[in-house]
Amino acid sequence: MLELEDPHVVDPLSRTTRDPAPPLPSSPVEAEPVPEAQRPQPVALIRLLMPLIMVVAMVGMVALLVLSSGEDRQISPMALMFPVMMLASMFMMFNPQSSGEDPNETRRTYLRHLKALREKALDNAAAQRAHEEHRHPATSTLPALIGTRRMWERAPDDADSLEVRVGSGETALVTPIKIPDSGAAEDLDPVCAVSVRQTVRAVSTVTQVPVVLQLRAFRFISLTGARSRDLARAMVLQLVTFHGPETLGIEAIGPGWEWLKWLPHTREPGRARFRLILVEDAASAHSSGILDDPDLTTIIGVDPPVASEFSFRAEDEGICLIADESLSVSTAAGVEDLGCAEEASMGLALLVARAMARFRRPLSATRERGRHGNDLLGLLGYEASEDIHRGDMWRGVQGQSRLRVPIGLDDVGQPVYLDLKESAQGGMGPHGLCVGATGRGNPE
Repeated sequence: MLELEDPHVVDPLSRTTRDPAPPLPSSPVEAEPVPEAQRPQPVALIRLLMPLIMVVAMVGMVALLVLSSGEDRQISPMALMFPVMMLASMFMMFNPQSSGEDPNETRRTYLRHLKALREKALDNAAAQRAHEEHRHPATSTLPALIGTRRMWERAPDDADSLEVRVGSGETALVTPIKIPDSGAAEDLDPVCAVSVRQTVRAVSTVTQVPVVLQLRAFRFISLTGARSRDLARAMVLQLVTFHGPETLGIEAIGPGWEWLKWLPHTREPGRARFRLILVEDAASAHSSGILDDPDLTTIIGVDPPVASEFSFRAEDEGICLIADESLSVSTAAGVEDLGCAEEASMGLALLVARAMARFRRPLSATRERGRHGNDLLGLLGYEASEDIHRGDMWRGVQGQSRLRVPIGLDDVGQPVYLDLKESAQGGMGPHGLCVGATGRGNPE
């Protein structure tokens, strides 16, 4: 009997099998040195006196030719060449001679270089923005990712686990323009110096880049402002799109979060590696002891009262975000603007939650239990041998998880898997060879 795979079972992905993001630009952007200013050279005294001497000599020569021409007063036409030559010499002396390069040509050449430099920096900025947008896409684009390979792609031990986009703002260009030292500012060409400063200022900042928050760095997150609820919904949608229910469990206290019931992340939140809770009733949260629950990774308070215990905790141990017309953060030095806050309407949240409701992880997938160590049992998701139950060891092993087991760790501590499926099914094939020196643990 042919067994069809359930299209709603989402197999876990390792870090190496995830869809790669567009590469970040790495080639440096280096500017040429600013050219020196062209200073006028002083005119020698002999150059100033030579025109006067030439005039006197020319007048004397003409007079000599006239007086020595004889009674018929005829002058040879060839003799007229001497005054012409004298006039040409005077013209050359009065004509200013260039003592170096033309400053206008130097400026044109350097401005053409700055134009090419600006285009390269803008290309790098576009590549940087594309890289960040792939890792943290806008909330409005999340419905298109439901059911694709990118859904639930992050594992608990991945570097970007629990990273969430909270807005979009400005950041520095990853390949800043490097300008070599050209000397003292007063010795540089003023037009070129001003142009290079304006070019660097214009392209050193990349706009419309995702503003990302790492939840593992903040246990308490306070969201206030007119758009705090929209921001909270956007954060939840970002998290549930890229983290599976075995990685993140979500709970909520307060009204307005009924749509969360559709998410697989709310069915068994206690089994997840990380737990997040949304709190809108700060008094109930304090009285129930949630603020001191060690099993909770992050507590997000939506419009908590200023004088509440949660607000004090967020100010001392977490972060306070303000979502109004713009997104800002409250710090000890004051309020700092971050850019524009992410928003998600109730309709968008309900759309994503209902679309995700039919998906699940394989019952025996390694990441559904979470990783509990670096030994074999830990990589399989068990804390001890007593946790292994005969009834659920092989049930639900299908798709990419079938015939796929961890055999060790790579250089960065991530599991290395052996996949015995045929290559046509995405595996490595049913044959393998284990090599190594005697005593290195090959039989084990």
